[in-house]
Amino acid sequence: MKLIKTMTEEELEMFSVDLVSKTYIGLGQNNVEEDTIMIMSQNLAKDLKRIYKNFYIEDAENAFYEGIRMDMKTDFIHFNIPIYIKWLKSYQEIIWEARSRVDSGENPKQVPHYRPEPKLIK
Repeated sequence: MKLIKTMTEEELEMFSVDLVSKTYIGLGQNNVEEDTIMIMSQNLAKDLKRIYKNFYIEDAENAFYEGIRMDMKTDFIHFNIPIYIKWLKSYQEIIWEARSRVDSGENPKQVPHYRPEPKLIK
């Protein structure tokens, strides 16, 4: 498990390109231009580094995985920045809820989505 804040810009951009590309395919939006994928990937990399730096890369992958599969109760039309921010925030809340349950005394091995706090880098 690798923390986003420990990734180089190049690693984060490559990860973002892969995640954005898979997301478009998963949503059935496969007529997307390469420029669109690059711009979305650059924005995602910046947002991950700035807002979600304490996520593991697996957290971002899980957020997108869950987002693609969530029940569409709105007029979702196309993958965009507000959509992926919503997915990331939603997954962040899941992580926080799991941590809260463990902090209140539940067994960490029995709490779905729980993961220990990342170790501080010296």
